[in-house]
Amino acid sequence: MDLVYLFRVLFKRKWIILAAAIIAAGMAYFFTRNEPRNFRSSTVVSTGFGVPDEIRLSDERYNYFDAELKFNNAISTWTSPTVISLLSYELILHDLKNPKTAFRRLTEKQLETDWYKQIKIDSAIKIFEEKLATMSVLTSFKPEEKKLLELLKLYGYGYSNIMQRLSINWQQRTDYIHVDCVSENPDLSAFVVNNVFQQFIRYYKGIRDSKSQQSIDTLESMMLKKKQEYDLKNQMLRGEGGGDVSTESSSKYELMADLEKTLAAEKSKQTDNFYSLRKINQRLAAIGTGTNTTPNSNNNEELIIARKAMNDAYAEYLKTNNAADLARYNQLKTEYNNKVASSKIVTNTPERGTETKTELLNQKNDLELDIDASNVKIRELENRISSVKANANAITARGANVESLMDEVKLAEREYLDAKSKYNSAYEQSSASANNFRQLQIAQPAIEPEPSKRKMIIAIAGIVAMMSTILFITILTYLDSSIKTPTIFSKTVDLKLISMVNFMNLKKKDLKDIVAGKNLETSKAEKKRSNVFRESIRKLRYEVEKSGHKIFLFTSTKKGMGKTTLIQALSYSFSLSNKKVLIIDTNFCNNDLTVQMDATPILEKIAAEGSSQSFSNYIKSVAKEVDGGNIYVIGSEGGDYTPSEILPKENILDKLHLLAPEFDYIFLEGPPLNDFTDSKELLHYVDSVIAIFSATHIIKQIDKESIQFFKEINGKFCGSVLNKVDLENVNAI
Repeated sequence: MDLVYLFRVLFKRKWIILAAAIIAAGMAYFFTRNEPRNFRSSTVVSTGFGVPDEIRLSDERYNYFDAELKFNNAISTWTSPTVISLLSYELILHDLKNPKTAFRRLTEKQLETDWYKQIKIDSAIKIFEEKLATMSVLTSFKPEEKKLLELLKLYGYGYSNIMQRLSINWQQRTDYIHVDCVSENPDLSAFVVNNVFQQFIRYYKGIRDSKSQQSIDTLESMMLKKKQEYDLKNQMLRGEGGGDVSTESSSKYELMADLEKTLAAEKSKQTDNFYSLRKINQRLAAIGTGTNTTPNSNNNEELIIARKAMNDAYAEYLKTNNAADLARYNQLKTEYNNKVASSKIVTNTPERGTETKTELLNQKNDLELDIDASNVKIRELENRISSVKANANAITARGANVESLMDEVKLAEREYLDAKSKYNSAYEQSSASANNFRQLQIAQPAIEPEPSKRKMIIAIAGIVAMMSTILFITILTYLDSSIKTPTIFSKTVDLKLISMVNFMNLKKKDLKDIVAGKNLETSKAEKKRSNVFRESIRKLRYEVEKSGHKIFLFTSTKKGMGKTTLIQALSYSFSLSNKKVLIIDTNFCNNDLTVQMDATPILEKIAAEGSSQSFSNYIKSVAKEVDGGNIYVIGSEGGDYTPSEILPKENILDKLHLLAPEFDYIFLEGPPLNDFTDSKELLHYVDSVIAIFSATHIIKQIDKESIQFFKEINGKFCGSVLNKVDLENVNAI
């Protein structure tokens, strides 16, 4: 859409726009003349959601998104039907119990209603008090409570009534919730703000305590279960022996190493005794058995007994590793050595060789005793090593089981401590969260009413009406697809435009006087319109003269475009410049040109005979002379036929070139192309074609086909004339 054109359209309808704004403002002024005065009370509540407590009750870090969620939940609870219903009970109880200081009073008409008379005030007060104490709401399913709900609405204390007056908002990027109430009574506004906070705290604490207690009970049950599992694992660990298994196992392996070392030493000693015994036997074999000895048999038996007792004591010591057993072993060993020392071989003839043999026998006897003792000791050491080794293996197996149990005990302990920590944290939060809300200021009754918004309402009403009217006109202009301006014509039609002619109301006016400038106009607007029309015709006259052609066909795509008027106006304009013009009405379907110029309808009967001079004289004789002989008009009877069907073989159209010396210009009017083919037949008789379009015309598909015909007539198209243009759009670009 052309913005310049749009601005001109809006400016043309400026009085309509202003009238709409004034009417809307006047209506707003009328309807707000009895606007009641309102009083505002407000308070600010600190929540503790947005900033940490001064004394931290938990390790929870501040999270903006969690805080925003808490704010939204709190406001939703604040404005819930339950909290607002509790507030409405407070309000109605105040008015019913204190008639003298009631915030609102019913009118006489309201008091006389039948259903109000059915309500018992005392019973209603008891029900309201009960609902307020139990934090329950009235229900419309019960007839008695339904009446009380209607009573609340009658007083203006219903849920929707209160929410229209009450505003609860979170002040962004702060820790505060702003509570605001506007009503006709300053005391009522303050009462609503203060009591809605109290009822919110009651309800919020109740539901939070209920939810928190459920969570705490669940966490406590989990904690006790984890405690039982932890105690059971500890009991199983104690059953396996709660000592340090690794230390015990290490001591056993150290003892086993010592015993193996002692066993190796004992075996080495025994080997030495075997070698010594072997040497003594070799020496005894070398000495022989010639000596006379009488050994003491009693001493040998005592030595064997003493040696056995000594070995038994040593074996017992190895088993018990006791100091008393060691002392007993040392005592028996001393007794055994004494007996060995006192036992001597008695000989009758002590000779040097005999004593040597005796000594060897004693040494042999000692070595055999030592070997026997070593065997006993070795067996005891091996048995002891096997026992310690078995015990160490058992300790190792028990250690693996104990380690597994210890891991389970640690896991159970960690789960128990986690459950206990969650329980303690939930308990602390449940006892602290409900106390975070603080009313920073008590709402006070307003001293002065709120500034009246009447002026703003009136201004907004006028502005909205003005903008709506502008929008409506813009939409209508946008939907109007007519070729109103040259710019729209160029974009839509895309034909050469040689002139624009503004709209003229020709009722009770003479077209000839308008073209000649002799018409007496009654107003400046009409005079300007006539002047513009006359200049537009002059521009068209100039374009026709400049074309260099003499015979022109005026046609259009559809009827009503103004061809007849333009042909007459152009002819009068040529007459003023002393040009002779012949007008031929070839619009058989609509012979308005013949009717308006009162021409003789003889076109269908004229036959072109004789010389050119005689033919020209004949035309002048049959044509109607207009404007002092400068304009001649040949009319037609009109009918449902085309030129080729009605005109004779030798007709005037075939001889138009013979009339050129006599007339400066010859104008033919053809029927519209969309409906008739006459103009296409007339094209062969003319030098040039001028297409007439109306600015009120909407281009359709059938028009586009006719426009395409203008583009394809091989240079005979002179141009287009945009007729009936609004005066403001004549110079639009």
